[in-house]
Amino acid sequence: MRTYITVILLLVLVTAVSCRKESISDTSTQSLQGSWRLLYSTPATGAALIKEDSSLLTLLKFDGNNMLRYRRDTLISRETFLMALKSDHQPYLVADSDPWNPKIFSCRITGNDTLSLLSVHSNVHIGQVYVRVKP
Repeated sequence: MRTYITVILLLVLVTAVSCRKESISDTSTQSLQGSWRLLYSTPATGAALIKEDSSLLTLLKFDGNNMLRYRRDTLISRETFLMALKSDHQPYLVADSDPWNPKIFSCRITGNDTLSLLSVHSNVHIGQVYVRVKP
């Protein structure tokens, strides 16, 4: 009888842990949804953050699994994306417009209003900081 109870408890524990991992990924994707305005960017030269020209009005919009980039209300790129979690539980955003060379960004959302993306798919680390656009 004790063997059955032990096995059942282990199954419950494994199920709880696996469900928790799925909810972390779902929460990351859900928290990205909406529009984000570019505030700062890091150029390919690796210099410090540069404040974005406010007249350019660069927006990044997440709609389902679509990542849409706008400049002055004109769509300039559309990519599908997915969220991945590595062993450090840090979410990574993977844009797969080019299947042979996907763009991979480490993704950090601080609070509910600031999104930081840092490219990790090449030796040139380009970073961007966005703020959520309130509807």
